[in-house]
Amino acid sequence: MDIKLVVSDMDGTFLNDNSTFDKQGFQELKGNLAEQNIRFVFCTGKQCERVENIVGDLSKDTFIIGDSATRIKYNNDILYTATIENSLGLEIINALTALDNDQTIIACTEDSAYILDSTSESECKFVHGSYQNVEYITDYSTITADFLKITVHDAKGNCKNTALDIADYESAVYIVASEYNWIDITKLGVNKGTTINKIQNILNISPSETIVFGDGLNDLELFKAGKYKVAMDNSYPELKQEANLIAVNNNQNGVINTLKLLLT
Repeated sequence: MDIKLVVSDMDGTFLNDNSTFDKQGFQELKGNLAEQNIRFVFCTGKQCERVENIVGDLSKDTFIIGDSATRIKYNNDILYTATIENSLGLEIINALTALDNDQTIIACTEDSAYILDSTSESECKFVHGSYQNVEYITDYSTITADFLKITVHDAKGNCKNTALDIADYESAVYIVASEYNWIDITKLGVNKGTTINKIQNILNISPSETIVFGDGLNDLELFKAGKYKVAMDNSYPELKQEANLIAVNNNQNGVINTLKLLLT
């Protein structure tokens, strides 16, 4: 394998079900990758700053594609952002609210993730699991900045149906139900695959030199950016069908252990 770029999703892929990972194993892996001039990228729906908090010092010299591929951050520098115009974002939020008042809408700008101050404690825990900078507001209309993305968490698991209900907006934004409980809405034409292509252009690395790891339906676009496609054993069946390789699940350090086998 001639690999120069490694890209990994986080939740359900790199992180275990407790949202932690093998720090010593990752440190050793990063050293191995550096010796071979291979770059590592996290590609996730999480806020970039949340990734930095989870990974700690090991985020140094690591590209972070966060906020559902709408930002690229590297060593504290923002290299790329893609936003939805404020008025369009507020219109979509109103449409989502009209469909189901119980779902949690997370409205993300470059500065923060916003949720309503009426959000339940259990839902707040989900939000803080993925977002480091969170603000509570009484009404989404108070947000004046453009949106990086709009995310829905639905504890009832109806996100696939909700995505169909707002399909009229697909000509204006990119909509993906990454799981039954999550929807991500970003700028039209922006997804994990297109943003990985930007890093490949920055580093002069081709898809044929890229290996990608994922587990969710939003990783179908990610798989288009790499020749070597690895789905976790806990992945959705649709993603496994597109994979070259199935790795052990996220609770068994699947990403780290697979890379150790492939790159030594």
